[in-house]
Formats: sequence, C-alpha cells, structure tokens
Amino acid sequence: MAAVVALALNLRSALAGFSPLAGEAGAELGLGAGMISLVTTLPLLCFGVFALLAPALARRFGAERTLAATMPLLALGILLRGAAGTVALIGGTALVGVAIAVGNVLLPGVVKRRFPGRTGVMTGVYAAAMGVGAMLAAALAKPLDALTHGWRTSLAVWVLPALAAALPLTLLARASATSGVTAGGSTAGESGTARDGAGGSRANGSGAAAGQTAGWRTAAALAVFFGLQSIVFYVVLAWLPRVLTEAGVAPAEAGLPLSLVQLVSLPTGMMVPILARTPRSQAWYAMACGGAGAAGFAGLLVAPGAAPYVWAVLLGVGVAAFPLSLVMVTAKADGPSQADRLSSVVQSCGYLMAAVGPLVAGLLRDMTGTWSVSLAVMIAVSALMVPSGWLAVRL
Repeated sequence: MAAVVALALNLRSALAGFSPLAGEAGAELGLGAGMISLVTTLPLLCFGVFALLAPALARRFGAERTLAATMPLLALGILLRGAAGTVALIGGTALVGVAIAVGNVLLPGVVKRRFPGRTGVMTGVYAAAMGVGAMLAAALAKPLDALTHGWRTSLAVWVLPALAAALPLTLLARASATSGVTAGGSTAGESGTARDGAGGSRANGSGAAAGQTAGWRTAAALAVFFGLQSIVFYVVLAWLPRVLTEAGVAPAEAGLPLSLVQLVSLPTGMMVPILARTPRSQAWYAMACGGAGAAGFAGLLVAPGAAPYVWAVLLGVGVAAFPLSLVMVTAKADGPSQADRLSSVVQSCGYLMAAVGPLVAGLLRDMTGTWSVSLAVMIAVSALMVPSGWLAVRL
C-alpha cells in the first residue's frame, strides 16, 4: 500500500506544478500560448504512445520492477525540463510523460493483483493520492516560485517525492521477485488470482462472468469515456489559472481555484470507486460528473471572475470521473493480466484523444483573442461524458 500511494502521489504533481508557472516560463523563453499548449500536450502524447508499451515491459521485467524504474526516470525529466532553454523543457517534459504513462497503465493491474477483493477501495485510495499530489503541486507552485525567485527551482522541487517513492517501489519489486512473481506480473497461481480478481470485479460492479473477456466494443466505449474525462481534466489543469488571470483574478491567487478543483475531487474520487459497485450506479455517477463539469465550464464562460471558487467546486466534481473510469476498466477485466492489457488500450486511445484538448483550447484562444469558444467546446465535451459513460458501463 505504501508503494502504491507513493507512486500515485507522483503521477500528477509534475504536471500540475507547471500550469501556474506556464505564463512565467513562456515569457522567459519567448513562447506563446500555442507553444505552451504543445508543452502541456506533449505528456498526453507520451501517455498515448507509451501506454501501449507498458504491458510488454511488465511481461519482460515484471510490473513492480518496471514501476520502480519509472521514478528515477521521472526525477531526471523533472530536473531536465528546468535546466536550460526550450529544448530542455521539451525533452524533460517528454521524459516526465513516459514515466507517468508507464505508471498510469501498470498501477491498476498491480492493485487488482495485490488487492483482489478490495479493488474499488484501493482505486479510490490511489486516485486520491494522485489528487493530493496535483493539489499540492498547484497550490505550492507560486509560493515556491516567490520563495526561490524562479520557476525552474519551483519545478525542480518535485524531484524529491519522485526519489522518495523509489524506495518502497524497489522493496516491493524485490519482495515480488522472492515470492515467485513472474516477469509478466503474475504468480504461479495466476488462474486462482484471476478468479479472485474476477470476483473482485463483480464486487465492484462487473457483470461479467469469470473467464469472460472485454470485447472491442467495450474497450472502445471505455476509451471514449476515458478520453472525454481526460480532456476535461487536462484543459482545466493547463488553462484554468490563465482563464482566471485574464478575467481579472490576481496572478498570485489564480492557482488557488485549481488547487480547489483537486481538493474537491479528493473525497469525491475516493467515494465514487467504493459506491459505484453496480453498472447502474456507475452510469449515474458518470452522468453526475459530466453534468457538473459542464456547469463549471458554463460558469467560467458567463462570469469567470464572479465566483471562481464555485466553478472550481463544480469542475472538481467533474474531474472525479477519472477514478470512476479506472473502476470501469478493472471491473471489466478478468484478472490482473487482462487489466494491464485493457488499461493499456483504453489509456492509450483515451490520452491520444485528450492530447487534442489543451492544444485546441490554446489555439482557439490565440485565434479568437478570448476563451469563449474554448469554454463553449468544453461544455460540449463535458456533456458528452453523460451518454458515453452510460454506454461504457452497459456494454
């Protein structure tokens, strides 16, 4: 559990800590909104591409050992992106994206294998840990910038939790090796584990019988829902501070609503995987998240500076769809190995969809001179989560 939580704390912090500093970094490096959009989109592209490679790495080296190796890689990327100019920023961001991509894909399978009867609870725990990491990074970015007199040092601080997470993950990898875990991440009793995992899936809302595998239609529906909720999250992560700054909110305060988004999503994200135990309840939660996200973007469109914390609360409920999407994946998978494969396909397709979001939002802002069109598009994206979420759990 310590290894899972330590890893999850690092899967969003390196990204969330850059958003409040993007304007300062762009001004120093001479980057416009379009180029900053590319920098914020690059990790999502890495998520999409390297998500497909993660299961192969797990089969070759073992899931736990592969996860342990992601933390030094993440630390290297964090240090590199603030080391020099634009090339270093892009190269370091790419390494950050690769490390997080592998962690994103393999963590659900590890949870399903290590906690076969408590998949929903542990999904909520590590989703909350991801939210805590993102919340702290967003909230501390500007204060650390002021304290250290530079955005580069503020970004570099997050190398510390990455290195700290390497210890429990390394211990877990060694324990897995000595207990007979194979390179593919399964034990000699894989079939029994798979049966336990299927039982855990049914306990968390899967209607599939043991041995039934998720078909391509199910994977496609899950990928669409995952992609839509990822677009919502990463557009909020990339652009909410700037939307509020341009609406008249003081720059020093513009990062606080982003932290509130994460704060609201913590209890919501923890409760959703535990309470969404049936397809019916999962469909209702998907509709609630989509509706709340649409309402939050509508508030930003109509009166962004009037009640930024209200809009942040609504968006926080909207981004709670992320742990729900993880529960949907683990519930449909019959055992840890299939969880890795299904997670790989869903996250790869979903993150490639999500990569379009921040980039298009920034380009529309540059083309129109306001955020109105971008926010209108995001209202539609959030609304589409309602039918796509219903379809994903019904197939």
